[in-house]
Amino acid sequence: MVTTVLALFSSAIFQSRPIRAQTDVHLRTEANASMKSPLMLARFRGQGPVGSFPSQGRVVARKDFELSGVFNVADVEPLEGKPVPDPNLAGTVRVEGMFEPGEGATFFKFRGQAIDAGTGEVALDRTYPFTDATLRETMHRFVDDVLESLTGERGIAETKIAYVRQDGRVKEIWMMDYDGENQRQITHDRSLALSPSWAPWGSELAFTTFKRGNPDLYLFDMTRGASYPFSTRPGLNTAPNYSPDGKWIACTLSRDGNAEIYLISRDAQTAKRLTRNTVIDTSPSFSPTGREVMFTSNRTGSPQVFVMDVDGLNQRLVTIEGSYNDSPQWSPKGDKICYAARHDGIFDVIVMDANGSNPIQITSNAGHNENPHWSADGRKIVFSSSREGKRQIFMMNTDGSDVVRLTSGGDCFNPAWGPRPKGKLAVRG
Repeated sequence: MVTTVLALFSSAIFQSRPIRAQTDVHLRTEANASMKSPLMLARFRGQGPVGSFPSQGRVVARKDFELSGVFNVADVEPLEGKPVPDPNLAGTVRVEGMFEPGEGATFFKFRGQAIDAGTGEVALDRTYPFTDATLRETMHRFVDDVLESLTGERGIAETKIAYVRQDGRVKEIWMMDYDGENQRQITHDRSLALSPSWAPWGSELAFTTFKRGNPDLYLFDMTRGASYPFSTRPGLNTAPNYSPDGKWIACTLSRDGNAEIYLISRDAQTAKRLTRNTVIDTSPSFSPTGREVMFTSNRTGSPQVFVMDVDGLNQRLVTIEGSYNDSPQWSPKGDKICYAARHDGIFDVIVMDANGSNPIQITSNAGHNENPHWSADGRKIVFSSSREGKRQIFMMNTDGSDVVRLTSGGDCFNPAWGPRPKGKLAVRG
């Protein structure tokens, strides 16, 4: 067996060495962490027997708008009559909502509008059928529709986050909504499960499990609620990452006695070796185009971030500062990467240009901060942090602002942000 599984891979795969700190539509809405667009969120109304849906739905929508990183939200009363232009409110969005009974006793309708308060023009007007069980999902979809209509970039309110939760000696894969709600356990193997990775279609997770003694790659089918083996080659089968088209899974295998990056076809029939050396190569991450793979290697004497073409050629160093850099992840647009770097014995999250320039440390003075992963819209990063004791999952803007804790209980790490769902449940008003 490989030397105690190379210390349970990735960050733990390498020996620790200190490094020095890093320095350094209609209505078009742009925002960053320091300048957000104003959004007036009206009290949602109800017509007929809709119970507490207006207040419940508005709570979800308000949190979604706040977490988007795009808006400063203010509470207002609903409009009486049609929108009236107000030039003093140029650049301000007004959101209105109405709940009504639908067809049948258990069905309801929500009509949501986004209005340019300056011009009075309606940027979005859609109606969503829902049931009691799908109220949160419907509000998430509405907010994502508003974001897409106003910014051209769909939001992330419908996405999920997978992660590892450790209780005692057991590590299982868990999943939650992007805002930390609906936390639920996915695997129940009473073993060690690590490094979840989402398939592009969003209903499958790849992960490593020790349930049969060896670190094997398994796939979890959320539709069936079951997992099955994908790669059980001798030695390491770790650190999976799907290609953008879902046809390949990049991973680390040590079947030849050394940890190397491989591509395994989704049907598990073909394995292509990409790296060939006597050092440790791990943590592969596909570029959004699928033409390149970023990874961690200690070939320079300490863990550094490298990139190579998808056929394994043209391998080159990306990180030029620091002596311990790990867990690289490409941004959705391919222009940035995030990774974890250690300085003075502490791990922090770094964001830099994909070509290795302009590294910026975005966490500091708050425990160990590791396992960064981009949201689907590139506006947020999820990561694990020990800032409050045991590791928990947090979310922040890409400049490190607006940090929100998502999990509680256990020891939580290895977050992986899922893709946006494909389908939409709405009709235009």
